[in-house]
Formats: sequence, C-alpha cells, structure tokens
Amino acid sequence: MTLQQLKYFLEVCNTLHYTRASENLNISQPSLSYALNQLSDELGAPLFKKNGKKILLTEYGEVFQTYVESSLQILAQGEQQIKNMINPQIKNINLGYIYSVSFDVVPKLIDEFYISQGDRKINFSFQVNMTNSLIEELEKGTLDVILSPPPDVSYDFIDSIPILEQELFLLVYEGHTLANKPSVTADDFKNEKFVMINKKTNLYLQTEALFKKHNIFPETVFKVDECNSMAAFVGAQLGVAIMPQIPSLDNYKVIAIPFKDKKMSRTISLLWNKKNPKHEALKKFIDYFDASRKNIG
Repeated sequence: MTLQQLKYFLEVCNTLHYTRASENLNISQPSLSYALNQLSDELGAPLFKKNGKKILLTEYGEVFQTYVESSLQILAQGEQQIKNMINPQIKNINLGYIYSVSFDVVPKLIDEFYISQGDRKINFSFQVNMTNSLIEELEKGTLDVILSPPPDVSYDFIDSIPILEQELFLLVYEGHTLANKPSVTADDFKNEKFVMINKKTNLYLQTEALFKKHNIFPETVFKVDECNSMAAFVGAQLGVAIMPQIPSLDNYKVIAIPFKDKKMSRTISLLWNKKNPKHEALKKFIDYFDASRKNIG
C-alpha cells in the first residue's frame, strides 16, 4: 500500500468519476485503475462498484475512506510541523478533535475565529482521533488544544470551555421498521441489534448509561472506532446505533431519529493543558472562545 494509491483512492472518492479523477491527478485512466485494483487486491475487498454508468463506494470503501482521510491529515500535520521548525515565525496551533466534529464544527469555529481576528495569519495543524488518545497527546504537548467531550475522569492538567451541545440520535437503515417514526423511546429499540462505538469513548459511556437506565441488554454486533464506521455498518443493515447527526450521513442509506420528549445530547468542549505555557496564537484562540461563552452566558 503506497501513499500514491491512497491519494488516488481519495480523488476517486471525491469525484466518483475515473476520467475526471485521472485528469485532476494528471495521470492516465488505465494507470489510475491499475493502482486502485492493486489497492483493492491488497485489502481483499472491492472499494468501488458500478451502478450503470455511475461509480459508487462499496461498504468497504466507505469505511476505508474515513481512515485514509485521517491518515493523510496526520501526515499533513507532520509536514506543517517541519515547516514551522524551519520558519519559527509562523504562528501555528496544533488542534485535535473527534471524528464527529470534523466536517462542519471545526471549519465553522476556525472561520469565526479568523473573522474575530481580522486576518488569517494563524495556521492550524489537525489531528483526528478518539477522546482518550487526544488527551494523551495533550498531556505530552504534541497537541495545544482539543475539541471533544470532557473526559469522564478528572485530570489535574486539563482546563476547558464548553463550546456546544451535540444532539444524539437513533440511527437506522432505510426500510427499517422504525424509519418512519418522527421520534423514538427506549422501548422502541430495546430488542434491536446495535453497532457500538469503542468502549474508551464518551459516546459509549452515554449509550451504556441509557441502556442501564431502561434495563436494556442489547446484542452488540460490531464495535468500531468512529461515527462514519457506525453509519456504514448501519447502512449495510447490520444493526442500529446511537450517534450524532454528522454531515456525512448523506453518504449512507440511513435515517437519524431524535429521541422523544427529552433529547439526548453531549457537550463538546475546548480542552487544553493548563500546565504548559501558551504561545500568543494559542492564547488568542482560547481567549476568543472564553469571551464568546461569557457573551452568550
């Protein structure tokens, strides 16, 4: 598996068109097809399928796309870090965040911060991971700040600011018996098979608490590391899940149903290591959100 193959794979994911992708990559279409066939052979699963003249991602391709995007983001972070070492005058913030805020929350918050500063001179390097892994990087100092739910245990080095409430939904596949319901209660899904998030995450603990409260003992069919994988498995009609309504749900054949009466949600906070000195760019970033919270409050 090569970096070139992964970049080719993402380009086809973005265009869903071999000819257009090969033009964007400035390579021949046979070369592109050969590289992707090699990648599929190595993984042992087809990544794309044809539907008439259209090209679509398979369920394997949908899951793999998320991990490829994360891997390339981490590599880009390393590249940016080298540039910062070469030119220390560049102001850079190393920001980590959980998967479910990748697509809409992070770009929006950074854009709002840039507008407040009146310029875009502060650069960002990004890392996407689970909350526990992000906190480990925060403690080591490789991340300056993270966006995630607050940890469920107390850390003496962490300070935080609540940023937003992220509503959680029951995710079902199209055609499921619950798909047309405007809202659900625990009784509606107590006998369903579940796709669950990794045990180390805040989302798992919230889901587990809901089950305990209503004496539900669900059958867990799959455990995954992030929300896109949950959606992919649900879309493949392998179970249901409890998760936030992320923008990429449009790529899967799923329906997000809110909880009846009392909605289920989790807090997403900005966390940083208060024991580490804050450079000027980081201080501006934290101060902006601290002031925003006080204005709202």
